[in-house]
Amino acid sequence: AAYGTYSQQIKTFSYQLGLRIESSKYEGNLINKNQQFSNEFPISAFPSLFISQKINKKQDIQFNYSRKINRPSFFQILPFVDFSDSLNLSVGNPDLLPEFTNLAELSYSNQYKPGHSLLASLYAKNTNDLITRYQYKAPNTDPVKPDSVIYNSYANASRSYTIGLELTGKNKLSKSWEIT
Repeated sequence: AAYGTYSQQIKTFSYQLGLRIESSKYEGNLINKNQQFSNEFPISAFPSLFISQKINKKQDIQFNYSRKINRPSFFQILPFVDFSDSLNLSVGNPDLLPEFTNLAELSYSNQYKPGHSLLASLYAKNTNDLITRYQYKAPNTDPVKPDSVIYNSYANASRSYTIGLELTGKNKLSKSWEIT
């Protein structure tokens, strides 16, 4: 991974640009069964942007954008059956992809009296390749038990969109609305 930022302030306007570039690879080996697996995530870029404009001493407007990643955990991609709970068998999915999220937020802040302020934020979030749990029925891996069993695993769902508005005022009282 590598990360860099650049920021500057010009009178009442300020900004910060950031870029993170990273990649990762998992490798696993189940020694007693001589089974191996691996999962490699290609190089990905994660930009970020923060812009702020002071309107006056008490008010400002801000805009933020960032791209984030949520990689599957090692156990979510481990393709071997976990028998630690005989009533809840689970198996990972080595083809599981990471989730990528784009988040943008526009905020207005007003400190209209000492100790009193208002913050209004409008935000939008888009996540692709959501990691979700699912169950499936398959033959029992125990050869003396011919019945089928239910396995818990993970898969990538399509995507989700969220749009929200949050208002925070005097004494940090807040109200938020979200559409998903």
